[in-house]
Amino acid sequence: MPLTLAGHLSLIADELEAARRAPLSRRKALLVATLLDNFADRAFAARRGDPEAVFGAEDLPAYREALRRRAPSLGLVFDLGAQRPDGPRLEVVDVEVPIAEYHLLSVEDYMVSLYNRNTVQRVVIAGPGDARVLAHPALAEALAFWQAAGLPHD
Repeated sequence: MPLTLAGHLSLIADELEAARRAPLSRRKALLVATLLDNFADRAFAARRGDPEAVFGAEDLPAYREALRRRAPSLGLVFDLGAQRPDGPRLEVVDVEVPIAEYHLLSVEDYMVSLYNRNTVQRVVIAGPGDARVLAHPALAEALAFWQAAGLPHD
């Protein structure tokens, strides 16, 4: 049975949770990014008969560009999915944790940070130069955009 749009969103949410439980897995973060990237194509196919729903876009590239303007996190996902040699990529890097945010850390991350000068490792979307964005929050933001979009239940 084909996956509905609602089922696809549910799958993305489940996989994002799995990625959060494995915070150093680039593979799991990449799966979420790929599912989000593909969801744009499916949403366009489902909504293309309603010009307002696709922001007046006449084709998929124009729709993706409109999405990019409305949700920068989706633009980041699209760039990651394009896999250009000079484009963003997923990396595991040391990220500094401000002391004021220690209460947000798991016990394991807290212990790691104590021995690593207030840093923990995280998956980031690394762009050109020194641009780095924490992957899981960016993916969650892209998912939240779709969840708020009021898509049809195909």
